[in-house]
Amino acid sequence: MGYRQFLLSFPIAFVSILSITARAAADEKSPEELLASKGLRKLSASFSLPEEAELSKQFRDVDSLRKKLRDLQREVRMWQKRVNDKKKLIIVYLQKRRQLRAQLPLARSAEMHNRIVHMLNELADRIVLMQEAGREEESLKAARAAANEQTETYIQRLLETRQLYEKVEEKYKDLAADPAIEKAIDEYNKTSDKTYKLGPGTGLLSTARRLEKLENAVLSESIDLRQGPGRLWYVPVMFNRKYSKELAIDTGASIIALPWNTAKAVGLTPTEKDPTLTVRMADGKTVEAKQVFAETVRVGKFTVENVECAVMPPELTQAPPLLGLSFLSNFSFKIDTSQAKLIMATIESPDSAGRSPRHRR
Repeated sequence: MGYRQFLLSFPIAFVSILSITARAAADEKSPEELLASKGLRKLSASFSLPEEAELSKQFRDVDSLRKKLRDLQREVRMWQKRVNDKKKLIIVYLQKRRQLRAQLPLARSAEMHNRIVHMLNELADRIVLMQEAGREEESLKAARAAANEQTETYIQRLLETRQLYEKVEEKYKDLAADPAIEKAIDEYNKTSDKTYKLGPGTGLLSTARRLEKLENAVLSESIDLRQGPGRLWYVPVMFNRKYSKELAIDTGASIIALPWNTAKAVGLTPTEKDPTLTVRMADGKTVEAKQVFAETVRVGKFTVENVECAVMPPELTQAPPLLGLSFLSNFSFKIDTSQAKLIMATIESPDSAGRSPRHRR
């Protein structure tokens, strides 16, 4: 190339160099701009992900759902107590009626006879009214349904919160492994009055501890079922930690109902001293059964103590053994017919702290 040609090409080369330098300067970001491009924002002592704020909001939602669930659990316990008190009063009336019937043949005068008959009629009316008035039972049913629905919502939201937390945690691991992030924070700290670090912030660490505590209070399990006669779903049930029998799940039964032979097989043979219950059968007929209490009843990993059971008369040999609400109502539950599974869950209530739990892991 001659001297003249070099001079002619020099302005073009110079302009090209200036253009490359300008582009490089434009592409070079400040430390804070680089961190922002990675999704980080500056907080009081760290560069953190905005998902932390989303996680905190979601956790507040979880906490709100938990408080609502706790209120619903209290309502269930209140109506359960009222139903139990009503049952106890009916039993008292039935026992009193039997006593009066025994006194009737011993009446020494027509006046005494009539008085006993009047008392018998009054007791019978009270018993019928209490059995037919289903306000407590309906309120208990509604409260249980609301609590079960809230339990499912709460557990689902808790699961979503855990998934978001793990997503944020994974992002921080990737950012911590990026040397450009570390360099940018070091460069920023050289011109800053205070020292910043890469998140997570203290709020996320606190959320992790609280989230783990709430998760530890959730107990759930999917239990295999077998479909038996009458399209009933049967599940293995353990009585008093040593006797196992299959019972049909019946959400319409208020208590566990056992045929006489089944009760005998699981160590719950009633005696004459046990109270008598009036039980309404599926066909609408009523029978007198004996009330007994199982020390423990277990399904899967779920155990309930002191569970009310009704033992059917010996002549009702065809009655199926039923797993009723005296056990099931302690949990959120549903039957997945497509998978032949009983899905059960419970949330340990802080109200039970310091007391003997009715249901345990």
